[in-house]
Amino acid sequence: MNLYLILGSGLFLASLIISRIFSEKGLKVLSNEEKGMLISSFSKMRVTSIILLASIVFAYLVVMYSGAGDWLTQRNVPPTTVYFILLFIYMVLSFVYTYKKQKELGLPDEYYKAQIKSNITRFIGIIAVVIGIYFGFKSI
Repeated sequence: MNLYLILGSGLFLASLIISRIFSEKGLKVLSNEEKGMLISSFSKMRVTSIILLASIVFAYLVVMYSGAGDWLTQRNVPPTTVYFILLFIYMVLSFVYTYKKQKELGLPDEYYKAQIKSNITRFIGIIAVVIGIYFGFKSI
């Protein structure tokens, strides 16, 4: 494993830990009633989002192991780049939807601030690992 992959992975893991700390701080400002309301409001999204994410991963694996990846690469459509772009779009849309839904619930501002910090930290970690992969393998 080269230095870029190690640094990117290390920054990613650190960002996940810091992101979790921000999320937990945000949850501490909510009452038990607000926590219950939050959980019940996102029950459908949890199921839908995992299906969508699994579909993106599954499609990528099918493309890469079926030979379609080579076909796409020959047409200047790098499958791994498309995969990371789809994951990024998924994350952004998920963040926007979650933020709007939480705003509708009328939760305290401290909670929103903590969630925004958590998401930004997570995005930085994802970017760090993608950069590590890029420079580690000289391609995405």
